[in-house]
Amino acid sequence: MEPAARLQPVAAPPREASRDDLSGVRVAIRPDLVLAPPVNAFAAATLAAERAARPGPDLAAIWQAVMDRRLKVCGDGGTPGGRYLVARSGDDPSLGSSPLSRLETAVLVRVLWGEQQKLVAAELGIACSTASKWYTLALAKMGLTRGPIALPLVIAAQAWASGQNPSVGARSGSFEHDGARYFVLSVPKPVVASHAPLTPAECEVASFLVEGENRWEIAARRETSAQTVACQLRGIFSKWQLTGRYALIRRAVDSGWFR
Repeated sequence: MEPAARLQPVAAPPREASRDDLSGVRVAIRPDLVLAPPVNAFAAATLAAERAARPGPDLAAIWQAVMDRRLKVCGDGGTPGGRYLVARSGDDPSLGSSPLSRLETAVLVRVLWGEQQKLVAAELGIACSTASKWYTLALAKMGLTRGPIALPLVIAAQAWASGQNPSVGARSGSFEHDGARYFVLSVPKPVVASHAPLTPAECEVASFLVEGENRWEIAARRETSAQTVACQLRGIFSKWQLTGRYALIRRAVDSGWFR
């Protein structure tokens, strides 16, 4: 099913994510979400919930809850086994009450599906600059304006667009902290052992990009230059005829990288 089939008017949004380093584990937490003293306790509770998470959440429903502001994304992070995001339950008045319009939803979900903004604009009969503006506005309304969108949330958006719950080993759990209830969604680390026509190096670069690393972070992890990584990314996109990270994530889901 094409993403357009699921595009309907929907109420708005969540929250802003930043990045920090807590106890050696990369966890993104809004600094104003938790006071400084309990931050490590919050991170520990998040990781404990991720470890105890149960399999089989409805990913499309999770994306809908984020758009409806029943879940507000407040951070994301990684463990040796995968990637996760953490969201708080309940309404967030700081984001305002303006809902996503149908066209804002259309642009946002189609881009997260892996389509280029210029193609989305052409299909909707609008200027590319207008599509870009609506995409940015939709992210702002949902509080997703910093850094790459967390891998579990991209997969959830793609599940909502397709109307299918992909087999990605997703798990969900919850915990309470400082009187609030939090929700954790995680997916396993993508494994790309060998994938023709990609080289072994391109496979590794592809897995890092899917996780959300940028080319400089990938270069540091692989002890190479950012220029080399850029060339490898061009090779990946050219060989698979993809347009960027979100399209690569959809290819990864379809190819079973998370099983």
